[in-house]
Amino acid sequence: MASETSKMIPFEEWDDEIRTAFCEAFGEKKGSHLARLRQMMGRWLLEAKKDGLPPDFVTPHLIIRRSEGLNPAARSVMKQALFEVFGVMTTFVPRDRKSELTPRERLSKTIDSHLPRFPDDWRTRAAPMLYLCPDRLADGAIADVRAASSITSIVMLGGQYFDFCRAEGLPVDLNRTSFRSWVKHRRELFADGKFSIHTMVLEAGRLLTLGRDIYPERDWNWLKKFQDEMRKTARHHPTRANQRFVALEELRIAVRQGMEVARKSHEKATGYKAKLRAHTLARTMLSIMMLINSPVRISSLSALDLKQHFDPSFTRLYLAPSETKDRNRDERAIPPDVRAALTAYIEVHRPLVAPAEETRLFVGKGGAPCTSGHLSEEIGDLTQALFGSRVSAHMIRNVVAAFIVSESPKEEGLASEVLNHKNGASTPTYSANASRIVASRKLGDAADAQKERLGMAKPTLRKRRKRR
Repeated sequence: MASETSKMIPFEEWDDEIRTAFCEAFGEKKGSHLARLRQMMGRWLLEAKKDGLPPDFVTPHLIIRRSEGLNPAARSVMKQALFEVFGVMTTFVPRDRKSELTPRERLSKTIDSHLPRFPDDWRTRAAPMLYLCPDRLADGAIADVRAASSITSIVMLGGQYFDFCRAEGLPVDLNRTSFRSWVKHRRELFADGKFSIHTMVLEAGRLLTLGRDIYPERDWNWLKKFQDEMRKTARHHPTRANQRFVALEELRIAVRQGMEVARKSHEKATGYKAKLRAHTLARTMLSIMMLINSPVRISSLSALDLKQHFDPSFTRLYLAPSETKDRNRDERAIPPDVRAALTAYIEVHRPLVAPAEETRLFVGKGGAPCTSGHLSEEIGDLTQALFGSRVSAHMIRNVVAAFIVSESPKEEGLASEVLNHKNGASTPTYSANASRIVASRKLGDAADAQKERLGMAKPTLRKRRKRR
């Protein structure tokens, strides 16, 4: 204890102003956490005294040097104390991060995790086919020809399927008997609203791919016939995304209000956690706003870099050929409302979490750039809370495309161009969604006309769209 005390200035010897600020910030803290806060603040004050600098003079270099030798938890406590007492942002200090895995390392980890769930005979055959050579010169047969995302989904579903067989006491094999029970289970989930017909089609295709890859000599026509039949059935069922087709104006209103809420929350916030919540809301709202204005892929959105993808005034957005589906360089204008939201996020919210050297637009609370998966999950969670149903980033792209077609039916090919598609194969889908938008408007117009005939007042919140 004596050695610990010698590394800090005791609480009783602190300057009155600092001690008062500390008590106001942590008056409700008790026990060991309060003791750690006092210890770390006392250490900071002692180091400041040794350096001959005022205690409230805080720089990234000083934080790094004065916390040298501390474990990550203790460094976090020191940063918390500095933030609450002196009101300085300490998150720009480099944090301890786990090294990010490469795509091949992630794939290898997925295979190692899920392949043991396969039965012995399937695992024995699959292991060499899924082998990932460190030098990439001798990958297994499957790993060499299939995309990492495809292998991941196939291996994970295979493990899930074989686990189901074991749990139900079925033959642990991809055969008609076991698969029939699997389908029955999936249909029960569909009846409960927890599953979709379209997912059943996808799963059948993945299991068919798995079977053909591992046991090409076996007859898989029965599974192919099932997949074809399910495809026909799926045509009569809307996808989950189509079941909740959010209007573009509905999204625009939500993000404008959300950015305003984030701004006010940041202004009212007195602690780091409250400011972090405001930042997360602003980041998610801005990502939706940018998807509406420039419906790029979520992977391209998460990778936006302040120096590479924007002009200095934030009036233009640039995408390299490798970042678009059609492999052409893309340039988009940023309208004033999006530019204002972008500037507000960069100047007000982003400094809370972004290290000084970080140039990526979207940054997480640990100072690391946001991944596309994390950003997509946040968009889904937020829209679930706002609209009662998840709206994915991909669906927002579809909403924009359908709006374009609904406004200019003769220019329906423009939708695929705006979304950087290689061809117009998706145009019929956008046309169908656009027809629903037009039908919805006509229904609203008819309802208003009927209310007028009956002497009922029109709803004041509904805005009539100008027809073309």
